[in-house]
Amino acid sequence: MSENSMNRKEFLTNVGKVCMGTCACAVVGGLSAVYAQENQPSTPPPSPPPQKSRSDTRIEFAEGWVKRFFAVFDENLDPATRMKVMMANGRSCYLTWIAETNQQIKPVTLERLKEWIASKGNDGSYRIDGNTIYFQYMSAAETGQASTENACLCPLVETKPAGLSPTYCYCSVGYVKAMHEKLLNRPVDVELVDSVLRGGKRCQFKITVA
Repeated sequence: MSENSMNRKEFLTNVGKVCMGTCACAVVGGLSAVYAQENQPSTPPPSPPPQKSRSDTRIEFAEGWVKRFFAVFDENLDPATRMKVMMANGRSCYLTWIAETNQQIKPVTLERLKEWIASKGNDGSYRIDGNTIYFQYMSAAETGQASTENACLCPLVETKPAGLSPTYCYCSVGYVKAMHEKLLNRPVDVELVDSVLRGGKRCQFKITVA
């Protein structure tokens, strides 16, 4: 046999060994990768977002509805009409509240109101100068509990939804007017000085007794 034939034979034999070794390594490596993947701790699927309660969903809808409604309200009614309608709503709100809670409102004179404030210790709710009353909400009518600054006391918008029209606050003007006319048994004019929804710390009113 010639030297060239021997060399070709040895060459092919060596190539075969190399290929077999390479294939074996590839197979073993592949099996190792599969084994490693199969034996890795499984990752739990992501938890679904928590479901909102029915009450939370209704509150979100109500807040969105109120903002949309008052945007339409402002676009379609002149300022005087907006104020008149909202004050009427506030008056209705107050009269409904005293009826539902069976409040017994005994009318007093302005002088008697001054004396009552002095005897009870003024918590900052009232300041009276002649026939002018300066009033601000320091507690919630529903609970009688003291309220913190920057707290809107209307249950419908107590979260102070961003973008709500300032027109909404005229409801409180009507509420305060009805409350003091009932208390004093006299007509009063009410001016909104500041409100939480308009950026104030408390809802404040100037009440002029006729």
